[in-house]
Amino acid sequence: MAMNPIVRAQLKDFKSANPSEEGSDSEFFEVMSIFAVENGILGENINPFRAHLKGEEFGIDGIAISVQGILCVDEDEASSVLSVGKNHVGSFHMYQSKMSNKLDYGQVSKFLDAVYDFFTDLKLLKGPQIDDLVGARDQVFAAATRSNPDLKCYFCTTGSGEVSSEIDSLIQKNKERLKELNVFGSIDIICLGARSIQEAFRAATNSSSASIFFPKNITLPEHSSAEEAYIGYVTADQVLEMALGEPDSIGERHINRALFYDNVRDFNPNSDINKSILKEIECGDLSSFVFKNNGITVVAKSISRKGDTFKIDDYQIVNGCQTTNILAQARDSAGEISVPLRLIGSSDPDFVSKIIVGTNKQNEVREDQFWALLPFMKDLEIYCSGQDGDERILIERRDNQYRDVAIERTRIMKPSDLMKVAAAAFFFQPNRAARDHRGIRKEFSKKIFLRNHSVELYHMAALSLYKFDYLVRTSRVPRTFAINKFYVLYALVRQFWTMPNILEASGTQRSSVHRSVMSVIRDNSAYAAHIEKVSKHIEKLIGQSEARTREQLRDFIRTERFSENFTQTYFIN
Repeated sequence: MAMNPIVRAQLKDFKSANPSEEGSDSEFFEVMSIFAVENGILGENINPFRAHLKGEEFGIDGIAISVQGILCVDEDEASSVLSVGKNHVGSFHMYQSKMSNKLDYGQVSKFLDAVYDFFTDLKLLKGPQIDDLVGARDQVFAAATRSNPDLKCYFCTTGSGEVSSEIDSLIQKNKERLKELNVFGSIDIICLGARSIQEAFRAATNSSSASIFFPKNITLPEHSSAEEAYIGYVTADQVLEMALGEPDSIGERHINRALFYDNVRDFNPNSDINKSILKEIECGDLSSFVFKNNGITVVAKSISRKGDTFKIDDYQIVNGCQTTNILAQARDSAGEISVPLRLIGSSDPDFVSKIIVGTNKQNEVREDQFWALLPFMKDLEIYCSGQDGDERILIERRDNQYRDVAIERTRIMKPSDLMKVAAAAFFFQPNRAARDHRGIRKEFSKKIFLRNHSVELYHMAALSLYKFDYLVRTSRVPRTFAINKFYVLYALVRQFWTMPNILEASGTQRSSVHRSVMSVIRDNSAYAAHIEKVSKHIEKLIGQSEARTREQLRDFIRTERFSENFTQTYFIN
């Protein structure tokens, strides 16, 4: 079968951008499809390799469970995200991809049976990866007090994606079957062909660009970190021109979540305030909007102006999530509504971060955003990205900072990832690293990312996490060992340094620990042996307990008592 030549070229680029990953063309197409849909169509920012199911699962090859847009592959990750904030919004995205010229009724039917099975009896889907995802699933449902999670099912093909009447009937029957479960806010079953995949892939790898008509503008005073800046107001249709993504397969444009700093999932259409604003618009009171609304702030890396038309590139809407979502629900009246706008052109990431924090003081600003402003984080980003070959790590200080196909998605690490690794490897809290998100932030936030800390140690910690995930993902070590991740990272450092104060140690002492740990990480066989040794010891301790199910095991090793027992019995030399 001859694959669509454009999809084949994109697949080649995707494989080249991820040289550390292994697999056949069909497996890479499965991951590329997830990447194209999540990061292109849906505007999310996830690592598609973590959503991909490695193996021969029945009828399905990708499951992306997200809470507030953060991918959760197990119970711990979901619990960690859910522990911060409130009114969480979850979503389930299911994937099946086939390198075929047309949709096959049997394959689509099998896919939809697998989707239904994941949310019901689990008679078809098996294995540790599914078990972990079920744990995340249950956490999402348990937290769905505000609204039910959405379900989107994507069947991707390299053919036309044309849906026959028989397959359409099959889709409608399965939508009804899923609706009868009464657990989803909305259900979409979508078939995507080569053209849709092409466009989604381009959207996932290209920076944002838009042209707006902004006649009512005033130039803001000069600033050393801003090339140019304007304030004024525009009609709401110009706001939507910036905020909506490319048309989907049926011609609809949706909010592009990748453009927003303040989480677009926090928008609640049922809140009294938003209902009242929409009611005023629907009743025809359009002229009042500009007087009552704070407007939006847009930061772009470049602005080019011709008259009153402004072309903006690589931009982000750093304030105005609620406003934009309300306007998206009132599109028919958008041309008659005026909205305050502040447009800033700056390529200085630290200045942009300060704008984000300053314009979101009334909202809950993520700890990550404050960390992004720290001088140490900038130094760490430069150091990690400057490492050679397999030791390169990309510290993502800003969402979608590396929106480029040439970047290996698996090497991207957020400050929140580093916080977890630090809790285990530096502060010797492996039992808390995976789940006690709020607790470790509160306890260690003033002890991490300090100016006098060693970038080499943080890079070492980040690389140890990347290599652990790599060895699991490529089956160098059993996937069942993944549950032991933070004990593995803890033991890696603890065997060379006995106190939780390595960050404050002398330069000579830090260098010695760094050299010893790196010698293990750099040798895949040695690191795999270390993972197995730690995991076997944990299995031995678990065997002396009453924990049997995967959920019981997970809870058991998260206890302080287990952590103390592990330390006392593992480090006996």
